[in-house]
Amino acid sequence: MDTKALKALQWKVFENVAAAQLVPLMRIGDELNLFSTLSRCGPCDNADFAKAAGIDVRYSLEWLSAMCAAGYASYDSEEGHFFLTEEQAAVFADEDSTALMIGAYDSLAACVMDEPKIREAFKTGKGVAWGEHHTCYFRGTARFFKPVYKSNLVQRWLPKIPALTEKLNAGGSFADVGCGHGVSTLLIAQHFPQATVHGFDFHGPSIEEARQLAAQAGLSSRVTYETCSAKAYEGSFDVIAFFDCLHDMGDPVGAAEHACKRLKEDGLLVIIEPFANDQLEENFNVIGQMFYCASTMGCVPASLAQEVGLALGAQAGPARLRMVLSQAGFRKVETVATTATNMVLCATK
Repeated sequence: MDTKALKALQWKVFENVAAAQLVPLMRIGDELNLFSTLSRCGPCDNADFAKAAGIDVRYSLEWLSAMCAAGYASYDSEEGHFFLTEEQAAVFADEDSTALMIGAYDSLAACVMDEPKIREAFKTGKGVAWGEHHTCYFRGTARFFKPVYKSNLVQRWLPKIPALTEKLNAGGSFADVGCGHGVSTLLIAQHFPQATVHGFDFHGPSIEEARQLAAQAGLSSRVTYETCSAKAYEGSFDVIAFFDCLHDMGDPVGAAEHACKRLKEDGLLVIIEPFANDQLEENFNVIGQMFYCASTMGCVPASLAQEVGLALGAQAGPARLRMVLSQAGFRKVETVATTATNMVLCATK
């Protein structure tokens, strides 16, 4: 046995255990507004923070210490004060920040609570429907993806497709299939005020939440939401999009084929998927670990719970996605943008 390799592996486990133990503390901090309180009141000592947050002073000290040890909060040893740096506040406290990542912990908590269902699915080979997850899974997904879309979708990704921006600026029609809470749908409506925007999702509670968010944003008159599957919506569209959802579908080929039929002759299909390489071993890294874990707990079970159950998974890779789109009837598929976590594909008939 290689002692050095053994110790390195053990240290990696320590790091992962420490990271996993943050999950409940991060949710407590989020639910009790501890991050926003510290951002507002800091630098301050523990007693003042506990008073401002309305929590017990002993629990407060332990929580603050854990956050500082993780690098998620900061401590001035000379003054005995706790505070958030500007960067920490952007990632954990500011709900409107394009760097916000706190929503991930809702999804992680849901995965822990859903473990018995997924464990049983391991034995049966059956799926776990999207709607069967703990409710915080849906909120966490929307909150975690929102900053990514706010900082990339209309500023960086869609401009890579000039024909798309031309169509929507000219009042074209846009369909957001698998829209969830409608984060991406509202961004499209806000950025392209002349466009006709529709959101479709098979999860009724998510559509209801999307409608409420549209009302709060004053966009109810410009955005239409409907509860239906990716193979059941009607209409003819200039642009159809699948944003981080095609791999979750039981029949992605059928969903893409339906989109092909619903697109106008010169229409565009836009797909955003988690970044992945085509070779399995090339995804053995931190990003791949994150996506494979999420795929095991959410994406594959969701697909297996639906008809066909192709179970592409969150690391399908561009070659597999091109094959799906080709089988669906698209003749040209182009990768127009990539980041460390996402890839954007555009397809035409």
